[in-house]
Amino acid sequence: MSEAQRLQVFLLQEWSQGMRLTTIPQAIQRLGIADERGLRWRVAKGLEALWRDALTRPERRRAIAQALGRPFDESQLEGFRQQVGTWNLASIFLTENEKLMARYILMHKESESPPSPANLAGALGVPEPEIHMGLRSLARLGFIVLSGPSRLGRYTLAHDYEKFLKGLGFFFHTVTLDVREQFGVP
Repeated sequence: MSEAQRLQVFLLQEWSQGMRLTTIPQAIQRLGIADERGLRWRVAKGLEALWRDALTRPERRRAIAQALGRPFDESQLEGFRQQVGTWNLASIFLTENEKLMARYILMHKESESPPSPANLAGALGVPEPEIHMGLRSLARLGFIVLSGPSRLGRYTLAHDYEKFLKGLGFFFHTVTLDVREQFGVP
């Protein structure tokens, strides 16, 4: 089984437990897999497609319920639609620090220029190399547009950045049960 498949199975099991919205970075840490943006992106896009497919095809919803060992009644569909409707790629793809970066950038959107990587690092207490990686993640997600190499830290908000303000967006609440088990809750 590939790492992407392991992550997807793990996340679906986590999410079937009710109030868990375990993120891909949290799952990567718990499974001991190397954190690579490409892997995170592939898993996020695959899960997004699965959600959208499950919302439109009754046989898909039944298959998911069966795989999770749960009965699925069509009367539950509206609740399922509402829950999934609050999720977006930012909810599961980004690390907590990347979500904080996005929120900080939003707080300063009226400034003459967006916060520099050094400003982000200082304000958030995050090492600058992680800031640069985070900027690339935010760009891949479509929240910002990089202007030149990401190491220069030049970027602007994407014209449709407001779509990230719907649903869970850049919010998170992490529960820690023990040292190795962390998960998000909606």
